[in-house]
Amino acid sequence: MFAGVARWLTATFVAAGGLIAALVVAAVSAAAAEPPELTVSVGGGEEAFAYLPVHAAAALGTFAAEGVGVTLRRAKHPTAAVSALRDGEAAVAVTTADQAIRGAWARGTPVRILVAHTRAPGVALLVSARQRGRIGRLEDLRGARVGIPGPGTTGHLVLTTLLERVRIEPWQLQLVSLGGSALVSRLGSGDLAAAIVEEPWTSRALGAGAAAMLLDLRQAEDAARHLGGPFYEVVSVVRAADPELAALAPALAAYARAVIRVQAWLATTPAGDVAARLPPAVVGDRERFVARLGALQGAVAPDGEATLAGLATTLAVLRAGTPWPASLKVTPEKLREPPAVTAARAALGPTPPAP
Repeated sequence: MFAGVARWLTATFVAAGGLIAALVVAAVSAAAAEPPELTVSVGGGEEAFAYLPVHAAAALGTFAAEGVGVTLRRAKHPTAAVSALRDGEAAVAVTTADQAIRGAWARGTPVRILVAHTRAPGVALLVSARQRGRIGRLEDLRGARVGIPGPGTTGHLVLTTLLERVRIEPWQLQLVSLGGSALVSRLGSGDLAAAIVEEPWTSRALGAGAAAMLLDLRQAEDAARHLGGPFYEVVSVVRAADPELAALAPALAAYARAVIRVQAWLATTPAGDVAARLPPAVVGDRERFVARLGALQGAVAPDGEATLAGLATTLAVLRAGTPWPASLKVTPEKLREPPAVTAARAALGPTPPAP
């Protein structure tokens, strides 16, 4: 009798053990099937052109298609996006290159660039229609009243860099800081001889006949020619700590693939077709969206790569602003993407599939 009970207990335990093992295997398999997750802090909304690729990738399901679950958290501004990264609230921040340096590197959190979203600053140097006969080149701005969107803005930094290249000191002209509509109005009246203007105000000033184009830095080729190389205004960055990068490598590679696919599509697809594909929540006012994308399409970085030459140019432009701490040692090499992202880009090839 006791032998029978023993055999029954043994069989029961074996069966239970097999069930537990099966449950464990199932749980592990289910966990393995779950895509990696990333929380991404975004410093601008859909209406801010340079941040559009990330919002579009989420709206089109491109992140999911590449095998990564991405949660976008909208930050109030690029500075807040970097703060979330620095505090560990996000694995990736979409922010300006300026904040990647001043808000991360200068505060003890080195970062590396995953994707460059733009390769041109998206601004133009316009000349008042009343001053076209007098101003035909950068050197002619010496002694003039020139408008900027605000101190420390990309437009201000770009203008400072342009003037340095033709050896014009800041004190040799009068800078006037104004909002976009006021810049257009003052150009039209001739109160400003020239201004560095952002979209949509560039297109409006040109359309109204208030100004003429002197330098179109919305186009990658012109930006590279006049600044010395590509300028990466907005980038996706990750903390540069090696253990974190190793653990995040699959998710970061998938994130990069998704964004690059969207950017290649944005750079080569007619603006109207892009608007038709994206959901209304992303497009907003369709006419304005098409006009903005059409004007800035040349600024998109289609392959998302931040090259060493482009990073050198970007750092040079950023240094034209408030002086960096003497202890800050950041070089293009230290900002370069992780190897997993390089491999992901190579795998996509020269013509990534549309999202």
